[in-house]
Formats: sequence, structure tokens, C-alpha cells
Amino acid sequence: MKKLQKDIFTKTMFIILALFVLLFVISYALSKHFILSLTLGDTQAIEQTIESFNLVWLKISLLFFTLFVGAGLSMKYLQKKIYDDVESIAEYIYEISENKNYEKSMKIQHYLEFLHIAVGLKNIAKRLSQKDKKQSKK
Repeated sequence: MKKLQKDIFTKTMFIILALFVLLFVISYALSKHFILSLTLGDTQAIEQTIESFNLVWLKISLLFFTLFVGAGLSMKYLQKKIYDDVESIAEYIYEISENKNYEKSMKIQHYLEFLHIAVGLKNIAKRLSQKDKKQSKK
């Protein structure tokens, strides 16, 4: 389960980072091309424009970095919540299948979808328990 958790987080963060870098590079290149295509006769004006341009892009890159860190932290938080619910379901299935502990409780804390799965598993456990009781009486 830990490999799945790490794999999902790593790939998602890689995709987000790649998109940020791609958008940044394309925007920077197009903007610089536009600035350089302006016909400013004075070389000092061109240098000041390029200097201002680079300063603006430094601020934009800091904003991109901040957004990336924020996305990473929120993904990590989301990953933990999902992992908690999945781990609870996995432990419950193990107890039922290996130990035939039909009275084991399962606590779903975060997502309604996992709660629906948990209710279905509880119903299956109840039926298995009844089936085992019938077989033991015979």
C-alpha cells in the first residue's frame, strides 16, 4: 500500500511541476520575443526594458514556486486522508479473510465513497458469519 501511496504522489507532483515549467518557459519566451521585437531606438531603453522584464519574471517564478509548494502540501494532505481510509478497509478485509474475525470494526473518517464500500463489506461479513454459523451447526 505504501508503494501505491508514494507512486500516486510522486507522479502527480511531477505532472504539476512539468506543467508549471512548460507554461513558464513558453510565457517567458513569448514575452521576451515580444519585448525584443519592439523597435526602441535607444539601447539604454532596451536594457532598462529587459531589466524590468527579468525582474517581473523573477516575481512570476516566485509565484509559480509558491503555487507548486502549496499544491504539493495539499496533495500530501489529500494523500494522507485517502491512505487512512484505504488502510482501514485493507485491515478489515485481512481480519475477515485470514482470521475470520467478523466482529472487527472499521472506521472510515474522510470520504463517503469509502463509507459505501465499508457498508458493503460489513454486509458481506454478516453473510459470511451467518454461513459459518450454519456450517458449524451441521
